[in-house]
Amino acid sequence: MKALVIINKIALFTTIPLFIIIYFGLLAQIALGVIQVISALYLTIRTYNKSNYARRHLSNYWIATITELILVYYQFYLQQTNNDLIIWPIILIFPMSIAVYFYLIMSKIVKEHENTTKPNVTL
Repeated sequence: MKALVIINKIALFTTIPLFIIIYFGLLAQIALGVIQVISALYLTIRTYNKSNYARRHLSNYWIATITELILVYYQFYLQQTNNDLIIWPIILIFPMSIAVYFYLIMSKIVKEHENTTKPNVTL
């Protein structure tokens, strides 16, 4: 599970500076999204029923992610607009906020999982 944290950390902290050139940042955001959804599926399967923290925050993550996908679909297929005030939050601010939120909860879930699986032996 530590590998998940490292992979997500590299993906997240590589994506953020690439937003200096917005095009590269948006391309990196696609890869980050794929990595984080796969990681979230793994964490959901592995830890969902073992921790209240994981259950609550992974549920929030999935609700935010599905809501974002619905917003993107609605914006680009049903209600097309050229209003930048609507488009930029949907394609940039909300996904990166979800990505940072997932990285924070994933780090906490992995630490919690390591503490519960590590034997407590004192001499």
